Amino acid sequence: MTNESHSNLNKQLSSLTPDTLLEFFEIDFSSLQANFDQFKQDYGVNFGAEPIYRFCPMINGTNPIIWLGESYQPLPIKIEGFESKGEGGLARPTLSIANPEGIFSRIVYSNNDFNNCKVTRKRTFARFLDFNNFQNRNLNEKDQNPFGKSDPDAHLGKDVYYINRKVSEDKNAIVFELVSPLEMEGAKIPARTILSNHCPWNYRCSVGCQYIGLPIETVEGKDLTENFANNESEIDNFGNNTALVNNNLGKVDPERYPGMIKSIPEWSPFGHSYVAAIGFEEGSSDDIKKYQMGDLVKIENNTSLNPYMNTPQVFVCTSTHSNPRLFHPYFSKDHWLKDECSKELDSCKKRFPPRGENEKYQAYTRVKGHIPQPLRFGGFPGTEEYPFE
Repeated sequence: MTNESHSNLNKQLSSLTPDTLLEFFEIDFSSLQANFDQFKQDYGVNFGAEPIYRFCPMINGTNPIIWLGESYQPLPIKIEGFESKGEGGLARPTLSIANPEGIFSRIVYSNNDFNNCKVTRKRTFARFLDFNNFQNRNLNEKDQNPFGKSDPDAHLGKDVYYINRKVSEDKNAIVFELVSPLEMEGAKIPARTILSNHCPWNYRCSVGCQYIGLPIETVEGKDLTENFANNESEIDNFGNNTALVNNNLGKVDPERYPGMIKSIPEWSPFGHSYVAAIGFEEGSSDDIKKYQMGDLVKIENNTSLNPYMNTPQVFVCTSTHSNPRLFHPYFSKDHWLKDECSKELDSCKKRFPPRGENEKYQAYTRVKGHIPQPLRFGGFPGTEEYPFE
């Protein structure tokens, strides 16, 4: 910060009638899933390709506020709890984000509750904003705004935190607890809590779980290998029920996926078709394919270096539909079911069965010819007589 900028900022901080102090928020979503096309289509929310999204709880007419050349989209958002504690503990502020029509609930659900996302709060006074915010005010000097002279260097220090956990969620707002990067000091490895009947591993993660098989069941225990059909009607391009499909009750064909997770195609808004001789073929805007009952798709994030954030999410089509764009796996539970683990020992045994046991799942859990992996349960069953409190 230059001496002039430092002086300008101090004048506002000590003034009896300071300008409005504006707050700007940056949330780094680089560790989350990248596919937000459905939000653009259904709600007109354009997140863009940049991993850092910028919000401001104020608005410039009908436009976003521009600061340091970046546009901050208007969104009701606030952070509380920055006060210092007398006993010396670090503050854990809470971040509240508006949740209109449950938009952010859908993102939170599909992205591990935003855990470990970086949140940065920046503050400056209205008089120091970019001139671009006031171009329709007929000002004489290009570096002037109605409040004073723009000064990109005059701002308060950044507050950097990380999302620790989701505190509450309803139709109005989602509240997250934030932690300071300083809380990482003194951390010990391994840091797993000893639990007898709960597995802490991220399902399908390359670290810990390492399950690479086909879908087995939902988190509620609904079977995803067979008998999962939601209805027997096909949905046409206009969302209408048309001709009946075959009378099976829903079954995955493991022969289509000889490489297990590697053979499952990425979900596409243009769909896929399957030909035995060549495998899966993705559709295009000129040749939209349907998804049929029993088809599998995956959605994975390949932008993060953190293996916990790159775990694929696998979905089973439970109802045939001709226009995939209308039925995104994240949001269309009537047409897709997500493969999830209940984190209990019985669920782990279904995914890593020894030879000769759980024959029902053999074709779904291992590549042909491969020796089965040992049980990957991350809990400690032998500690059952020592309950964790």
